[in-house]
Amino acid sequence: MTQRPEPPPWGALIRAGLARDGLSAREAARRAGLSEGRWRQITGGYQVVSPGVYAAVRGPAGTLARMAAVAGVTPEELRAAGRDDAASLLARQSDQAPAAEEMLERVKAMDADQARELLATIAVHLGISLPAPASADDDAEAERRYGT
Repeated sequence: MTQRPEPPPWGALIRAGLARDGLSAREAARRAGLSEGRWRQITGGYQVVSPGVYAAVRGPAGTLARMAAVAGVTPEELRAAGRDDAASLLARQSDQAPAAEEMLERVKAMDADQARELLATIAVHLGISLPAPASADDDAEAERRYGT
């Protein structure tokens, strides 16, 4: 392809979302876990193969769903732009967001002992070793030494 292609409808939609929110492509790409170059390829709909030669870029559904989430694009808008695949994934992510928010609020409400117990449980499941908690003797020694 020797002429630069027009941006796809979903690319224009995502760019409009960024403009609406005052977000740069660089920051949006960082939030979506992409390089800025890849972000621009997907929103522009092409990549440069060699000077004056362009190849079409569609972008995987999962990547486009992450991009749309960052840009504040809805699943309905993605469907209207012709990306049902990404719209379905975005809708699924949106359905899971309230549960994640609720879980985060529950963790924030924990006292220190509950938080330590949760952290230890997560570490065990991930196979991570945590340092042993300080003993009462260590606390007494620190109090003598530092006057705390």
